[in-house]
Amino acid sequence: MKIRIRTHWLLGAALFAMIAGGPTPSAGEEPLVEKYVLGNGLTVVIRPNPSSPVVAVQAWVKAGSTTETEARAGMSHILEHMAFKGTKRRGPGEIAREVESVGGEVNAYTSYDQTVYHITLSGRFLENALDILADTLGNSVFDPSELSREREVILEEVRMNEDDPGRVVSKALFREAYKVHPYGRPVIGFVDTIRKTTREDLLAYFHANYVPGNMVLVIAGAVDPKTSRPLIERTFGQLPSGSAPEAPRPVEPAQGETRVVVKEKDARRAYLDMGFHGPSMKDPDVYAWDLLSMILGSGETSRLYRGVKDGKGLVDSVSASSYTPRDPGLLFVGGTMSPEKAREALKEILLETFRMTAAPPEGAELARAKTATETDFLFSLESQSALARHVGFYETTLNDAAFEQTYLRKIRAVTADDIQAVARKYLAPGNLTVSAVLPAGKGGILPVEEVRAIARQAFAEATAPGAKTEKKRTVVKEVLSNGVRVIVRENRAVPVVAVQAGFLAGVRGEPVEKGGVANLAAGMLVKGTKRHTAREIAEAVEDMGADLSGYSGRNSFGLQGKFLQRDFEKGFRLFAESLLEPTFPAEELEKKRIETLGALKQQKDQLTQATFLLFLAAQYGDHPYGRNPLGTENSVRAMTPADLEAYYERWTDPRNMVIGISGDIDAGEALAAVRKAFGEMPPRPGYTPLGALPVPLHDGIRRVEERRDKQQAHFVIGYPGARFTDPDRYALDVLGSALAGMGGRLFVNLRDKKSLAYSVTSFSSEQVDPGFFAFYMGTSADKLDGAIADTLAEIADVKKGGVTGEEFERAKKWMIGTYEIGLQSNSAYADKMVYNELYGTGYGETFVAPEKIAAVTLADVNRMAVSVLDTDKYTIAVLRGN
Repeated sequence: MKIRIRTHWLLGAALFAMIAGGPTPSAGEEPLVEKYVLGNGLTVVIRPNPSSPVVAVQAWVKAGSTTETEARAGMSHILEHMAFKGTKRRGPGEIAREVESVGGEVNAYTSYDQTVYHITLSGRFLENALDILADTLGNSVFDPSELSREREVILEEVRMNEDDPGRVVSKALFREAYKVHPYGRPVIGFVDTIRKTTREDLLAYFHANYVPGNMVLVIAGAVDPKTSRPLIERTFGQLPSGSAPEAPRPVEPAQGETRVVVKEKDARRAYLDMGFHGPSMKDPDVYAWDLLSMILGSGETSRLYRGVKDGKGLVDSVSASSYTPRDPGLLFVGGTMSPEKAREALKEILLETFRMTAAPPEGAELARAKTATETDFLFSLESQSALARHVGFYETTLNDAAFEQTYLRKIRAVTADDIQAVARKYLAPGNLTVSAVLPAGKGGILPVEEVRAIARQAFAEATAPGAKTEKKRTVVKEVLSNGVRVIVRENRAVPVVAVQAGFLAGVRGEPVEKGGVANLAAGMLVKGTKRHTAREIAEAVEDMGADLSGYSGRNSFGLQGKFLQRDFEKGFRLFAESLLEPTFPAEELEKKRIETLGALKQQKDQLTQATFLLFLAAQYGDHPYGRNPLGTENSVRAMTPADLEAYYERWTDPRNMVIGISGDIDAGEALAAVRKAFGEMPPRPGYTPLGALPVPLHDGIRRVEERRDKQQAHFVIGYPGARFTDPDRYALDVLGSALAGMGGRLFVNLRDKKSLAYSVTSFSSEQVDPGFFAFYMGTSADKLDGAIADTLAEIADVKKGGVTGEEFERAKKWMIGTYEIGLQSNSAYADKMVYNELYGTGYGETFVAPEKIAAVTLADVNRMAVSVLDTDKYTIAVLRGN
């Protein structure tokens, strides 16, 4: 089951009824979850998972935007924002600082049906998490001044959403598809309802809904159900009893005709979202519906990808996913494309969708989708927070925390005829809503009546007759005779093996006139070999339910894969073939070129990313770090297969190569596989390694600015930073973390107290050559000048007075905790081991980084503040509205 949380749940595919790779419990064995109800009515669900020493604690309140009135839409989201703004025991900011002081992460999110407050940290601090969440849900004070400031932050969030075409098209789809049901209202609410909601409104809503009988406490990970119960009784058990009356929800009437909404925004691409009304999570149709969505639009072997993107080149991206919440949801189908191709792309997307009604799935389509349901959940077992989300959703939606067992059993029983039956039941023009966001002045590309006509025509053509448990880990390193460095980490907790190979190069290794060649070459590694076509590779990967993809960045490029343990031999053969025998076929390059050109245009719609690209160009000048890793439109258009092959041959020398493997595999077996596949890889004649490249230095203030037709403004203030190998890199990291975070002075002073920003942070970015230290803020255009001035004042204050002891300790614990949380998966370990070995710190850095962070002193951090920060010498990049 795939879950994406933004303002709604997207549920597609499936769950596998296994715990840490073990079989489903049978009679007499330990149950999958332990569930009980406290005396005050609170439901508690515990899901032990020994795959890592991390615990996820989540409090699920069965109240979201659907439990609000239209006149006060957004109250649940306001409460979420106010959750950590002070209780009777803890002042504003103390909750975040307390969690970060033990290395944890705290946050909350709101959906249509639930609001979730969650903490992820080391299992040894479980009691801390329980005490904090119980205090939050039982004793929040909703200080009027904090509420006033947070309301401004939320209004900034609304404005930020309006600047994002992807969010605009999604919100418009829901608003048009649900005319009666509250799923049609945005979770965040509206500007007027946010402004009109009073503290009294929030208190009444809070006391009515935030009661134990309306909440579920979920704990997943390194937790013992027996020893944890007294802790739960001492914290959540003290909340006063109460239950929330269930108010009936309006039922969305049958639709009848295609609904269309078209909006114009400052965008470079066209954004299409389509929705077909479908089943809820409680409906027996959900199993076939989820598999239908996967066959239609999940992965490179899906019908939409093959037919619309790969086959016709009409879109930058295309996908489908099922949204099956508590009440009837939607099948999402959507994509991004050039505005000039929007009409044709719409027709082809609908043709592929309606063809699901004409014939049952063919060949391996259904088997492949079922395999993916199993692997998706096995992969999710590597993250305790993801596992807790699964359990919490099941319990609050179905009153069945262990529903994954039922889900997988029924997924396995779905037939091709079942999928065709649900397609015929739901996929029809009268049940369709189309939402489009087009560049300003181009709304006429998709007139409403023409969209309806396209839907009817596509349906007629498509349906016409004849239409078509944690164990000891071993880490070993071996250098092959040709120079390939291999690092293997054994981890038997989950039957998954991750593999990564990297070469030192990336953007740093690109010829100046060949910008983007690293990205294109890496992406093409799986697009054809001497033995297999791109389609054959994609089919082989998805038949295994695996992942295999190229990657590239500023300092390196390579290939990464993830396989079930049972498929390692087959998967690794394909991995090696893709890395050693790519052919860079011209027809696949053309597809990748179109995709990259679309990404370059779409990049301009992502304002935070655009601001950082502007900053890097100013900071680094002619150094490769100043270039866009995707290249430029001109360089991408001019790229040839010979360019990709030349780049590949220049850098894929065994002496420049590191392979990392982590997972459920014997180290000897893994090393033998690598020796067999890569032991005869020949060194390239005349190969020379890539050395250090000089980074330009700047005197004074260097300012660059770009204007957009947007409501928001973004800026980055940056300084020269550290190399991966610099002894002060961790001190600089601690400095960035001490100032950032929900408990950091930037958040408290600039966001909470002054309401200047929705997003504000600071961080250090180490690189092979000197990196950078940056401050970032997203604010409104009318607050920009004040926001910059106040940020510089904070910088001056830190340079003069340094960070405090409390900030310092909180930052170190937060860094150690988040580092450990970030290393929950085998893929994360393989990635870290490869990068550390490539970048000169050695793979062992992966395992000693927490100790090095702990060894940083306050004097080290404040020395870096004096050395790096300067209000008279910095680079500032500004992206502002007109």
